[in-house]
Amino acid sequence: MSAPAATPPATRDLRATARSVAPLIAMGAAWGIRKAMAKGFESRTGRPAPLVRSRQAPILEKILWAAAMASMLALVEALVYKVLDDEVD
Repeated sequence: MSAPAATPPATRDLRATARSVAPLIAMGAAWGIRKAMAKGFESRTGRPAPLVRSRQAPILEKILWAAAMASMLALVEALVYKVLDDEVD
């Protein structure tokens, strides 16, 4: 029986750094996705993206916009964590 190979310190530090910056990367990606989706909505419809607190936007449009935004942000967050976490579970 041989002892398990030790993880080099540089690799451990890199993994710790990746875990530390992952939330910041996810927040930055979320900001970019939010801006891109709003621009896409505006170019497609000629109107600004609906705001949840807006009284002028129809309720269905607000709900669909919120659902689309939430699903895209969840996807981006999952991808960021998947890319930065290279450990096998």
